[in-house]
Amino acid sequence: MLNLCRRFRLPTPEVNQKVEGYEVDFVWREAKLIVETDGWQAHGTRGAFERDRRRDADLLAAGWRVLRVSLARLETEPEWVAERIAAALRA
Repeated sequence: MLNLCRRFRLPTPEVNQKVEGYEVDFVWREAKLIVETDGWQAHGTRGAFERDRRRDADLLAAGWRVLRVSLARLETEPEWVAERIAAALRA
């Protein structure tokens, strides 16, 4: 993800930081944007699915936007991921 930010000249996010009591993968505080990179191994269970939805709802209610990106998409479609992050940072 950090390589993607450098490659596509996106602002560098904070990594593995606490936001509203949750540790998030990547955060741009000024834009109130969080990006979570999800692998199937860690997020492919019913419990993980439910926890992720609750967490996203809590963060949204607190004014944060959460963009979830699969590790597979990050690897196979980096341009698409960079475009989505750039658009979210502009919004």
